[in-house]
Amino acid sequence: MKRSISPLSALKRWASVGFIILAVSLAFGPRDAHAQRWLQTTQVVAPVQAETATRALLDTLVNVIDRSDSLVVKRSPDARERMPVEDLRNMLIDTEGIGLASANKVFIDYRFEVNRDGFEESVTELFFIYRPPGAGEEDIPIMYLSAKDEWVKSVLQEKGTAMVTNEAAIKPFGDQIAFAKLTRGQDVQVVEVGNRTVREGFRTKEQNLIERIMRLSYSSR
Repeated sequence: MKRSISPLSALKRWASVGFIILAVSLAFGPRDAHAQRWLQTTQVVAPVQAETATRALLDTLVNVIDRSDSLVVKRSPDARERMPVEDLRNMLIDTEGIGLASANKVFIDYRFEVNRDGFEESVTELFFIYRPPGAGEEDIPIMYLSAKDEWVKSVLQEKGTAMVTNEAAIKPFGDQIAFAKLTRGQDVQVVEVGNRTVREGFRTKEQNLIERIMRLSYSSR
């Protein structure tokens, strides 16, 4: 016997189906306008020498560490444990015959993001090394720091060097080692883009990406 469906029952059934479709759409549909639109990471290597921002930054970091009894550091990104800076000094002297001040290069990692608030740039890691002058010799790790540590972030944002035009004001290290500013130096090299090593004669796509980052960085200042 054929059953008939009342209009009310049909309406309830279609309402249930509509609710399921709506739930699936909310779960798997497009994200809202607040979602991240663009993200990129880059690494550069810069010289650490007299009269440069990187040398002043290293000296300031070591000075802050020396004044604290609780701050600990790593010698390299791959090191398993952190150690007091005095232990690091002794290790460098005993194994390599060098000190913290011997660092002559620093790898700086940057994070760039374009979101609804605009363009944001941040330094995420600092890795100081000693690079021997002879060709073919391996880099010697000196000290690794993560900007996730509040004290490192504080040094980048709140400490710096006196401005030439106003000695009462300081120019934060974060501004002095900003990507666009630092990469203007002839001895500064971009070595990674998005965790991919950049080699001589690197592809046009990667070069264009670096130029885009520089344009975004300049336009945000």
